[in-house]
Amino acid sequence: MQNRRNFLKLGAGAALGGLASTMPGTVMASECGEIKWNESADVIVVGSGFAGLSAALNAKRSGVGSVLVLEKMQVIGGNSAINGGWLAIPKNPIQLAQGIADDSPAELVSDQMISGRGMANEAILSNIANHALDVYQLCIETGVKFREGFNIQVGGHNKARAIRTQHGTGGDITTKLYETGVKEGIDYRLQHYIEDFIMDGQEIIGLKVRQNYRFPDLTTGKSIFIKANKAVVLANGGFARNMELRAAVDPSLDPSLDCTNALGATGEVTLTAMAQGALPVHMSMIQTGHWGSPDEGGFGWSNALLSIGWHEGISVSVLNGKRYMNERADRKTCSAAIMKNRYQDGSPAYPVVFFNHKDHPDDDRVVRALRDEMAWKVDSFEQLAGKFNIPLTQLKQTVKEFNAQVSTRQDPLFGRKMDTAVELKPPFVVSRVWPKVHYCMGGLKTDIGARVIDGRSMKPIKKLYAIGEVTGGVHGEARLSSTSCLECMAMGIVVSETIKSDLQG
Repeated sequence: MQNRRNFLKLGAGAALGGLASTMPGTVMASECGEIKWNESADVIVVGSGFAGLSAALNAKRSGVGSVLVLEKMQVIGGNSAINGGWLAIPKNPIQLAQGIADDSPAELVSDQMISGRGMANEAILSNIANHALDVYQLCIETGVKFREGFNIQVGGHNKARAIRTQHGTGGDITTKLYETGVKEGIDYRLQHYIEDFIMDGQEIIGLKVRQNYRFPDLTTGKSIFIKANKAVVLANGGFARNMELRAAVDPSLDPSLDCTNALGATGEVTLTAMAQGALPVHMSMIQTGHWGSPDEGGFGWSNALLSIGWHEGISVSVLNGKRYMNERADRKTCSAAIMKNRYQDGSPAYPVVFFNHKDHPDDDRVVRALRDEMAWKVDSFEQLAGKFNIPLTQLKQTVKEFNAQVSTRQDPLFGRKMDTAVELKPPFVVSRVWPKVHYCMGGLKTDIGARVIDGRSMKPIKKLYAIGEVTGGVHGEARLSSTSCLECMAMGIVVSETIKSDLQG
């Protein structure tokens, strides 16, 4: 039974998130026996991004009973709906059609372990990678369309295995998963904010939820109690938009950096789980996306545009006109190199990335970036140097050296893989870059089956599961590009299998 001590512990956890003042005192002092459940569901999923939508659909299909998805925002999709729609799938059909037959889940995991710098969880990454083709099939079966013939190698991967949705956004996936879920009887509720976990000892038995909540006003709506008969799956994402928490766990992170995440990525459900004993790991590991642009807000077009620039073009410092990094290294390496570009007063000296316009005049990534003025077409070296105040003589020398490297397919300066590099000649498409806070590698510790681990006993909290960015310790110090969607959707499959297994004892 729920007891007074558990509610008081919640109060302490909520204080960590600055939410204590919003918690009704009557609830904090209630006894379990006094709770009057407003409704119940067999499986409650918290969050409606890739992870939540996949978990809901797979749980429903596994036959465990009714599934209820709770989303605090006004729309379905969370952070996933605005991401770039990249998906790393070893042995995907496009990759095979390109003649790349020697890839495997193990190779993907090997790349991820290198990027994780000794801090990643190989067992969980392998479990995810081994479900990659299941994720691809789930996408196809629900109606997701991918770009025809598009499969490229992205930063930190050793092979081309990243496919992309038709419109270059994760919304292409979340929409189809949601529509399929509706047809199959899943109950989705918007504007439902999780206020509290209802615990019976170390077993979660329900949630206290603020219904008709209007983000971010915690005084809106009313509280109800929803009983979880069989499982609660946390898929509420990261906390990159919670500035207080970001500063608390990583004071070195520049607070002026923009963030790619949706406004709802604030992590209060993670904090509530921690208050109930869930073990947090790697909370200080917060990744920046090195492909951010200072000329647009949030996620924007820059990520897509630079999928060309990193391969075919170069990045040059405006301070001296020279290259300064391997443009195809992983996010952590590139972000660190980019942020070294500063004026004497410490302000950012935004580096530029440029590639040939003539090779992509009608590419939608170029057209929309030029249209929205987060990239520009320049017709000469003189125009490029003048617009961004780059030393002209050195700029020309840098391009001359790079073009020579294209011929030899060798980059003696930074060891960049040169297989997709092209000789540069004006006119150019040029954009500025500066990292943005993008992904939280830290979160709740889980076992390989997505069960949340209690830090006091190091045992799973009964009926409580977590998947996706709310979890920690999976990717280590740096997550590779295009692996988040894979992780979220794969763990949606895994957690449904775990719930069914746990129910069978």
